[in-house]
Amino acid sequence: MIGIDIGAYRLHCVAVDQLSGYEVAVFAADELDQLSAWAQQAVMIAIDAPAQLSLEPHAADDGLSPKFRRARCAEIALGREHGIWVPWVAPLGPPISGWMEVGFELYRRLGAQTQATLLEVYPYGAFFKLAGQRPAKKASVAGARQRVELLADAGLEPTGIAMWSHDGLDALASALVARDHHAGRAVRVGCGHDESAIWLPAASGSDQFRTGYGAR
Repeated sequence: MIGIDIGAYRLHCVAVDQLSGYEVAVFAADELDQLSAWAQQAVMIAIDAPAQLSLEPHAADDGLSPKFRRARCAEIALGREHGIWVPWVAPLGPPISGWMEVGFELYRRLGAQTQATLLEVYPYGAFFKLAGQRPAKKASVAGARQRVELLADAGLEPTGIAMWSHDGLDALASALVARDHHAGRAVRVGCGHDESAIWLPAASGSDQFRTGYGAR
């Protein structure tokens, strides 16, 4: 299972496997073919970026702010059903933020070059779900410690995790969602007017690896 945190210039990646442990990698935004080669054996890849442009399925919904009337179902359902409102919404088309452009291209490359199932995730939402409340800011010491503890409670505790950047922790949270999806426990978020979906991990609490889990 692989989790990927997307940035405009670099991508932080974590592969999780009960049998072989953890593998981490960082790729530049122009190294997507190398990333795809690295991810060849993955069965599930969770990506922290929108998977598609918006079709404005809720453009006429007066109950939404102008910003979210332009959003996809996944972004709207995440807010309405889980109280987690993303700070961005997927655009209708150009101009597209740099990190989203990287994400769209990564979905395309991985879809063409691997056999993995691709999931859209939102790490902040994953940590919110695990904590049962709004997590501390990820750039703060308290936020980093809280995220490390939440991941450890979920059974993910690689050596040296306390020293990881928030990008690495977001990638590991993404891998957690991939793991839970593989086990049939991840939560799909979307209201069905388009094909968008953001996936969350299983409910908080001790959530160790299941016996026999060994796929990457």
